[in-house]
Amino acid sequence: MHGFLCRRSLCGLVLLLSLLQAAWVQAAGLEAAPLEAASIDAYVGSLTDVRPFGERLQAEGKGGFLAREVMPRAGQRFDPHRRAVEALRREQPDEFARLEQLLRPYGFTSPNSWARLGDRVVLAYGAVKADAESPEILLLARQAEGMNPQLLQLLPPEQRVELEQALLVARALAQVPAQDKARVRPFIARLDRAFAH
Repeated sequence: MHGFLCRRSLCGLVLLLSLLQAAWVQAAGLEAAPLEAASIDAYVGSLTDVRPFGERLQAEGKGGFLAREVMPRAGQRFDPHRRAVEALRREQPDEFARLEQLLRPYGFTSPNSWARLGDRVVLAYGAVKADAESPEILLLARQAEGMNPQLLQLLPPEQRVELEQALLVARALAQVPAQDKARVRPFIARLDRAFAH
């Protein structure tokens, strides 16, 4: 009887792990779905309204929390759009609702969907720019892989934080899929103009 229960429990555990793995693969597949030109176009178009929205928040003194929130720290993902949207939802719910209304004409179902797309587009944009203009950033990411983390402790705290953030961004850029870079490449000039203002 004991052997039967152990086998049955083991089978249940294997089944549970298989289901979890399938769910993880499905979620990863959704995250890694190809960027579509129409979605990228909608994101770039939305920046003409999102930029003045952000500038208004800053002018009204409502945007200070965003600067603190968007830069990731060591061990966190590079996802500034998601961080900004989450901070806005938490700190300024009325402004979050305004952002939601502002994004609807561009086809976004929520600020969260806009943020997920925006983070991918910005990472791909950054990777394309780094490939073309600053390949040393990607070299830094590769070199940092074997670096002893204790070396960072030798730096003054402010410099350590800056270097950790630079390494985080460099690693994120180095991991951008070639497919994302290829999909964003036709939009580089429009993104350059959007980010220049």
